[in-house]
Amino acid sequence: MYQKILPESAKILVDKNKIDASTAQIAHQINQDYADKEVAFLTIMNGGMIFASELSLRLNIDMEMDYLQLSRYGKSTTGGQLVWKYQPEIHLQNKHVILCDDIYDQGHTLKAAHDWCLRKGAASVKSVVLVFKKHDRGYANYQPEYSALHIDDHYIFGYGMDLEERLRHLPAIYYLPDA
Repeated sequence: MYQKILPESAKILVDKNKIDASTAQIAHQINQDYADKEVAFLTIMNGGMIFASELSLRLNIDMEMDYLQLSRYGKSTTGGQLVWKYQPEIHLQNKHVILCDDIYDQGHTLKAAHDWCLRKGAASVKSVVLVFKKHDRGYANYQPEYSALHIDDHYIFGYGMDLEERLRHLPAIYYLPDA
């Protein structure tokens, strides 16, 4: 179906069934961990929107939802300076914050969001990501508490992750073998 818009060399790395099963497992754990807590569920846009939507539909906890937008990539494939584009309007004071993002690559974005939530008075802050990317380039001094999938160091896109700001809407995770 997507052959007309996919780059010629693109291959599926993780299909929708595997994503759904992994998301259900993470949701089960979060439901247990946050059963009696007041939660602020914050999606990191734009990448986190598809995973956050799917995950939130499986959560049975008392939560308020909002989003924040910060990025290191833009149209580039490598990280640059962190840019804040939008900060949530809900109050985080004494709430247990769950940050939801598409990918943990090096952790700079999640670390900045985590620290910002604590400065806003959050009782606790934990992160959930769809993909934890394994590599040897180094990580920020921060790691997500929940990771649905662990993958090798490929340039990936689809299911919220972009290829030059495109193809986020694909229902699976793709990679470019030659990239």
